[in-house]
Amino acid sequence: MYYRIGQVARQVGLTEKRIREYEEEGLINPKRRESSIQRQYDDFDVRRIKQIKSLIHERGLTLAGIKALLAVAPCWEIIECDNRMHCPAFIDPRKKCWTIREELRTDNQCMGHCDRCPKYIVRNITVSPLFDKTPPLIRLE
Repeated sequence: MYYRIGQVARQVGLTEKRIREYEEEGLINPKRRESSIQRQYDDFDVRRIKQIKSLIHERGLTLAGIKALLAVAPCWEIIECDNRMHCPAFIDPRKKCWTIREELRTDNQCMGHCDRCPKYIVRNITVSPLFDKTPPLIRLE
């Protein structure tokens, strides 16, 4: 079942503008109707919007903070993963799951299509180090 943005806004308790902002920031990727540019939200999208809203209002994160967290945290820490011991990305965490999927030419999908995965959506975000390099300790004699 698909919902229009107004229906989703009422369901999650946000404005349409705020939901569009989540999309502009790259945190959600709703489907588009082929015949128009109208967004189509499904239950997956509604759940993600609620999760983003919770991260902001209950945990105090900002949109930038959520994007940075998604960019640096491994997917099994972001998405509740029941199959992590058999996941190629968990076995070799230096590689991204979508690159492993291409290398293995498999259709192994942990949560659905990559274009809807929170990690994949923010794949082009680069996060600079949070702290400057710590200088070596100097021994005082």
